[in-house]
Amino acid sequence: MGTTEPNMAIFAILDTVSSSVFVHRGGNILFANASLARLTGYSCEELCAMPFYRIAHPDDHESLRECCDAILRDKQIPPPKEFRVLSKNHEIRIVQVKASLVKVHGEVTIVGSFFDLTERRRSEAMQRSMQRMLAEIIDGDPVPTFVIDADHVVTHWNKACAAVTGAPASEMIGTRRQWAPFYPAERPVMADLIVNGAMEGNYESHYKGKFRRSALIEGAFEAEDFFPHFGETGRWLYFTAAPLHDVDGKVNGAIETLQDVSARHAAEAKLLDYQAQLEKLVEQRTAQLESANEQLIQAEKLASIGQLAAGVAHEINNPIGYVFSNIGALEKYINDLFTMLAAYEKAEPSIAGAEQLAEVKTLREELDLEFLREDIPMLMGESKEGIVRVKKIVQDLKDFSHVDSAQEWQWADLHKGIDSTINIVSNEIKYKADVVKDYGNLPEVECMPMQLNQVFMNLLVNAAHAMPETRGTITIRTGVTGEKVWLEFSDNGSGIPEEIRQKIFDPFFTTKPIGKGTGLGLSLSYGIITNHNGSIEVASEVGKGTTFRIELPIKHEAAAAPAG
Repeated sequence: MGTTEPNMAIFAILDTVSSSVFVHRGGNILFANASLARLTGYSCEELCAMPFYRIAHPDDHESLRECCDAILRDKQIPPPKEFRVLSKNHEIRIVQVKASLVKVHGEVTIVGSFFDLTERRRSEAMQRSMQRMLAEIIDGDPVPTFVIDADHVVTHWNKACAAVTGAPASEMIGTRRQWAPFYPAERPVMADLIVNGAMEGNYESHYKGKFRRSALIEGAFEAEDFFPHFGETGRWLYFTAAPLHDVDGKVNGAIETLQDVSARHAAEAKLLDYQAQLEKLVEQRTAQLESANEQLIQAEKLASIGQLAAGVAHEINNPIGYVFSNIGALEKYINDLFTMLAAYEKAEPSIAGAEQLAEVKTLREELDLEFLREDIPMLMGESKEGIVRVKKIVQDLKDFSHVDSAQEWQWADLHKGIDSTINIVSNEIKYKADVVKDYGNLPEVECMPMQLNQVFMNLLVNAAHAMPETRGTITIRTGVTGEKVWLEFSDNGSGIPEEIRQKIFDPFFTTKPIGKGTGLGLSLSYGIITNHNGSIEVASEVGKGTTFRIELPIKHEAAAAPAG
């Protein structure tokens, strides 16, 4: 860049510009304008008393000095460079320095212009942090999840999704092949359909009939389909998909989750098989009440499995909803930050003007940046909490059913069984009663845990159904007496009239309307407790509530065989 030959009036001109400026010839600063004084916290007089490189952070002194020495030596202007400025009050600012050459009194002189990039760099760092956080949340989600943008390009493919499909993220991200792991031939998945506009009135033509089971609910898709090429016998997968919107409300992507529901389908098929067997036995052995009763008990157990599976599906949808909602809110906040950055960029050329400063201040107050800094971590916390809830619900179902153990006598923690059962039937209880736990110090008990969990479920659901219109309380107490443990399930519901109290353990006896109960729940519970060499008793008062007390031996002893 060439040099010019101004008179000393250039200093007066430089003092009026909004950019921070200093002038030097490689030694002390010859001139510093008012804007530079505000940036550094030093007065103009203090700046002119120090070597030019001292304006930089100590770690950048040498770099700034070498740059200016090269300019004076080669008379060549390098591209703008970034340095750190250490202000008088020890605040570090990130600046971009642009240099130019002039002649003052015949000597080549450097004019350095400083542009404060601190807020921009902080915002860029925050944006990168938010993007990393979003990626970590999705990648750490135990639920298989992937995200596509408005061009159907995969932007996220988490570890759980890679585990289910066998397709690693390295092969999927950046491609439009999200359907490939699922279907041998090209066929859109739900995320594609959302971006294609299936939510804008083309649901029938784009979506219906493409999956075995499907629905359009509250602006999102859900569906189930069977994939014969997954695993040895194929898998049923449950899909949920929700749109991602920009600040104008336009769909600019979609997020989809997967869940392996093969076990549930197997349970449903098994239930249908047992129901068919039951109908056949009823036709053939109408007179054999005992055999028919055993089949009905089995049907009751299987119906409970179906009820639990539906409850789990319902509970899983809620925490995943938190994640979807919070990610949407996160996008809105990031866009607000971009808006603030644009305002800073617009105001930089005239930042010294009172009108522009007032405009920036007003915008900062409107956007409430402090609130965003507080609220975003809270939203992330809610997302993590939702994911933890999913894991807890699935674990409770596993604990409840004891799928890892055969139906045989084993030592078990009854408190753990009660807790998992409460979580499994929470959808039946949470709207009607509060559960209060008054646990004693129980040892492990030798028992059949799954059968006892069935008893706990029957007592808890019956207690919830006994509640009046006002919200009630279910209290669970436990303790030890000698070689036995005892458990009490108490409610403050409607109570049981004395005239029917002696019948509640009879098979097929129920006070519920036709179609609402089989009358086998308490009968089955009585049989299970008796099989454990225990006892179950009931105490009740109409209008005040009911208490069921169970006593069980700590160590099981098989009943002696009858004499032949």
